[in-house]
Amino acid sequence: MNDTYSIAARALASAQNRIQECRLQIFNISDADAHMEGPERDDYLNDLTTAFKTQTYNAKASIGIVYNILGLTDSLRGLEADFEAVRDTVGVVSYVDPFDGAFNEAIDYLQARLELLVPLLEVPSQTQAQRMILTRVLRQLPQFIEHGGMLPTREKDVQDQLHPVLRLSFPDVIREAAVPKQTKTYFPDFGIDSIATAVEVKFVETKSKAALAIGGLYEDMKGYAASVFTHFIGLVYMTGNFLTQEQVEAELRKVQTPKNWEVYVVFGMGAPNPSPVRPKKAKTAPPDQP
Repeated sequence: MNDTYSIAARALASAQNRIQECRLQIFNISDADAHMEGPERDDYLNDLTTAFKTQTYNAKASIGIVYNILGLTDSLRGLEADFEAVRDTVGVVSYVDPFDGAFNEAIDYLQARLELLVPLLEVPSQTQAQRMILTRVLRQLPQFIEHGGMLPTREKDVQDQLHPVLRLSFPDVIREAAVPKQTKTYFPDFGIDSIATAVEVKFVETKSKAALAIGGLYEDMKGYAASVFTHFIGLVYMTGNFLTQEQVEAELRKVQTPKNWEVYVVFGMGAPNPSPVRPKKAKTAPPDQP
């Protein structure tokens, strides 16, 4: 892979992530619009909309960078000219009807332009093959853990057992690889530079924590967007049948999960959480009898 292709591929991934940031923001705005009440509602929606406008123009600039790297000057001029037709919709969240998902015309236009670039910079077949191996390792993790006999009681236990397994196939795997952003730094559980992939692990031992785990992945999607990684996998390790793969996928569709995210649910055994030992109550001598 030559340097220009490599740089363009990373720029394309960055543009895709920025588009997905915009789609996540559309969901945030529509959700707040539907459910939020009180005097702070309008100010909150205005803040979300202002951020959404900035994100939209950043996404447009990212697509322009890809055109520049590839030397597609006519396409860049077309992007600028055609965007004028949807400029008035920047920051405006619309609905087909009250039951349909929210959308934005400017983002839909930018998404269409971006998809024209994807065939020019497809992921190399070797990277795709390596990512398939990674997926297979993750989905078979419960069998490895059960065979080893060290059953997990928390998320870190799953991570600790997954780490040496990943190193067998991916020697460059990094534990808690940093993803710096403007306001804070995010740390996916594992990062693999050779295939530009990050892995996030969630451990669920009760039904009440299942929804929290999926919500945590949703927050991770926002935090890891526009990072050096171009592919993300969420692994939800459950010790019971709390959620199905289909339920998780349906839930993530509601928030318009980025296309470069995959989330898998696996079922494995977990060790019982030891109950805290309570100190025995001191016995008191019975009162003296008269």
